[in-house]
Amino acid sequence: MLKALLVDDEVNNLESLEFLLHYDCEGIEVAGKAQSVPQAREWLKHHTADVVFLDISMPGENGFQLLNNLQEQNFKVVFVTAYNEYALQAIKASAVDYILKPVNITELQKAVEKVKRAVSSPAAADQNRALLQHLLESVGKKETPQKIALPQLGSISFIEVDDMVSLQADSNYTIIHMKDMQKLVISKTLKDFEDLLDENRFVRIHKSYIVNLKYIKEYSTIDGGIVKMTDGNQWSISRRQLELFLEKMKAASLMFGRKL
Repeated sequence: MLKALLVDDEVNNLESLEFLLHYDCEGIEVAGKAQSVPQAREWLKHHTADVVFLDISMPGENGFQLLNNLQEQNFKVVFVTAYNEYALQAIKASAVDYILKPVNITELQKAVEKVKRAVSSPAAADQNRALLQHLLESVGKKETPQKIALPQLGSISFIEVDDMVSLQADSNYTIIHMKDMQKLVISKTLKDFEDLLDENRFVRIHKSYIVNLKYIKEYSTIDGGIVKMTDGNQWSISRRQLELFLEKMKAASLMFGRKL
């Protein structure tokens, strides 16, 4: 049975989450609740938890400060947050679990199952610490994350976002084509990456492709539209995405779309 600590400054949120965990999620029990970072810190001095469901924005210290100030983090973290700015982008880039408020039962159940798998995995503790450290470093800079954490079998690859040339859908996986010609196969969908990546730098040109505008070498109007990338790959542009692509290229390129 997983033991959970719930941290949120609003009583209604704590009670609602406790209710959902009790009645809709198996194998987990609420061991403690805290309405502030100091309360949570004090609770963790005397108790242990397998998972902390942590709000970010709270009066005084926020959720990130709780994690920064703990000497040991022997628990999984699931952020329960209404954030939709850089902090959420940093969370996604670090592959750390999060749930958006208001809490959706299905998303909560998925998060609990992921925690169960992580707790039962010998390598999970080290991976979790590495992911959280990457998250805290990204948030501390208060800017769009420059690296993305990609968990793979037994390891985590931290790659430069700017080195991603294009992303190609392959069923429930995504093939990332890197600047150095390396290919990474990640168990996330293309939609997951579309939600994460900076829309001013990356554009979805087809149901199967996202491209980094920086690495587009040539645009051809043949067959409705084709982009040629600096690494030699060529991707088709769907009719539905063509207008958006042209807008992005016009904003990113001098003289594009202008008559000479």
